Amino acid sequence: MNEYRRLLMLVALTLSQLSVAEVGRQCNHYASNRLNKKVTYCVERSHPEQPSLNEPVIYFLHGLGGDHDDWVEKKYSKALQTLVGEDPNFPSLTFISFDTEIDSFFSDFEGVATGSKSYESWFINEFIPLIEDKFKVCKDRSCRGLAGFSMGGFGALKIGLKFPELFSLSAANSPVLPPFSLYEEVALWKDFFRQQPIGLIKGMVLLRDVKRIFPTQELYQENNPIDLVRNFPNSSSVPEIYFDVGSEDNFGFQVGYEIFKNTLDSKYFPYTSYLEDGGNHSIYLYRNRNLLQFMKRWVKHQSQPLWPPFSP
Repeated sequence: MNEYRRLLMLVALTLSQLSVAEVGRQCNHYASNRLNKKVTYCVERSHPEQPSLNEPVIYFLHGLGGDHDDWVEKKYSKALQTLVGEDPNFPSLTFISFDTEIDSFFSDFEGVATGSKSYESWFINEFIPLIEDKFKVCKDRSCRGLAGFSMGGFGALKIGLKFPELFSLSAANSPVLPPFSLYEEVALWKDFFRQQPIGLIKGMVLLRDVKRIFPTQELYQENNPIDLVRNFPNSSSVPEIYFDVGSEDNFGFQVGYEIFKNTLDSKYFPYTSYLEDGGNHSIYLYRNRNLLQFMKRWVKHQSQPLWPPFSP
């Protein structure tokens, strides 16, 4: 009996040392027909002890070079646990993180909607239906949202704006927002990167890689959040938008931030944004909390727009 009690105590101690993310987060994989490979995905609920049918769902998009574990490694899971611990009435939410590839930009490579690099089409037509059927989460625009940081922030904004009939929330920390078109003169890009912490060489390599995904000006404009806002028909169907950036962003995305913000203003679209004075690209490591708080308000006010915006 004493051995049994000692075993129970050891198990209890071990569990007490595990984070909620390790206990409550579930990861699995499936064989994607469209991508022709296995895709890993993870599910974490704000209240795993009492999941509900049709629970509002947030699809979390990883950063450049990342994967499904960015949700934990970039401290989004920890921020969620903290907020739930502080507020027992924090709404029930399901968060889905998943793999694409290190530089997918959550887009169809060269605009081709089939094959192993059709990440946007795969996400919309295969992955979301799979998750909705397997976990019985929300299947309605009003309670389906997108979130991400850096490259994933670009994806969350552009997919939400391309498919407003599917998503009512697009939230982004430090999103990739280029200062001007990918197809501006090379000299302009070189001069820009020389003034940014990323530097000329790394900056031009990044530009080359993104242009491989969007090999024409037209295709780039079809996926660039700034151009998508410019061409968006009206505010009645625009998702609730949150985005932030540091004024000293490593890639210079604070320039694109201002353009995106001004473009939204020119269309009279509601949004919440924040420019952190002195912050760099890694502000998502603590501003993830603000992004989650925005989601909390989105869930609690699904029946009415988030306007005026909350204070971030």
